[in-house]
Amino acid sequence: MKETAELILVCIFFVCLRGLYRNYIAMPDTAKEGSAAPHTEEGGAQGGTGPLDLAEFFPDVNDDLAKVTWGHGVNSVARLEEVLQDPQVMMMEADIVQGHLEGTEEDDPPLTPIMAHPPHTTSDLTFKMWLDKVIAANQAGEKKGIKLDFKQLDSVRECLDYLKAQNDKITFPVWLNADILPGPVDSPASPVPADHFVSTCVEMFPQATLSLGWTTHIPPGSGGAMTSGYSRADVDRMCEILDTHSVTQPVTFPIRAAFLPLSLEVLEALLDQIPDSTITIWSLESDPFDPLAIVTLRDLLGADAVFLDLPETQMTQYLEVSSSEGKGATGEVTSASLLPTSSILATVGMVLCSALAALYLYE
Repeated sequence: MKETAELILVCIFFVCLRGLYRNYIAMPDTAKEGSAAPHTEEGGAQGGTGPLDLAEFFPDVNDDLAKVTWGHGVNSVARLEEVLQDPQVMMMEADIVQGHLEGTEEDDPPLTPIMAHPPHTTSDLTFKMWLDKVIAANQAGEKKGIKLDFKQLDSVRECLDYLKAQNDKITFPVWLNADILPGPVDSPASPVPADHFVSTCVEMFPQATLSLGWTTHIPPGSGGAMTSGYSRADVDRMCEILDTHSVTQPVTFPIRAAFLPLSLEVLEALLDQIPDSTITIWSLESDPFDPLAIVTLRDLLGADAVFLDLPETQMTQYLEVSSSEGKGATGEVTSASLLPTSSILATVGMVLCSALAALYLYE
């Protein structure tokens, strides 16, 4: 009996230490005082010492990244004008491929970066035209950040050259996104070459936040919940790439919501290993979706570590579940959730540890 009690005491002791460390020692001072610490550096304008803090650029976010709103597929003149005039949109996502401007001969070289999603190879906007319009809108008082989704490595260097040339005019958040590794489940899509993409971004435009993801695939007819998620091997390979290229700028990891329920532990480990990093949860309307998994992830990582880029119907489902779980509309702490999850576990562990110690001493 004594040997069993000793073993249980040791196990609970280390669990308690981990919970206390995460919440009262490793926690930033601002979080200890009741407000979450931002995960990104403050750098003022993009031309400053570091990437522009998104929460600083959009003060209404107040370190709750679920409040960041998105405009997708901003790949045409009409769509760009629509989103630039929409006060509800904070971040604009646009896709970049090599192609031709509409009205030019498709067989005339050279190809140039255009705003389009594969398989399209023509657009009424080149990247340079698109960026000039975004810069002009921000200079006119609009507040829009950008997420550039690179589908091919061929476009990256030319786009970053132009970003660098316009650096003094870029006073808004810039994200550089690509799926650089294969992920769940056996996606037929080819990743953008990881080492080339990361090294080019770090070298040419370190003012940006890197958005580095995995290719994903949901087999047709999958129906309900997925049977796999992101693996420890997926996380280890991503960490290896970031370490190889000495990445110091902020990084966000796009995670497909359908795989989230079976990925919580590895994603917590990922953010523990990569300082100044966040998760961006994304989804398609047709994907399996478990809003409770998002609530759990935000409990684990904090409201300042999880962006939500979801279709409207799924965002509504998340908000309903979040509210019923003791959170406000976008995750504000209410009386039902005053303690972090691991703090509760640490407290319960201490109680059990004391009870077992008393039992041990009694015998």
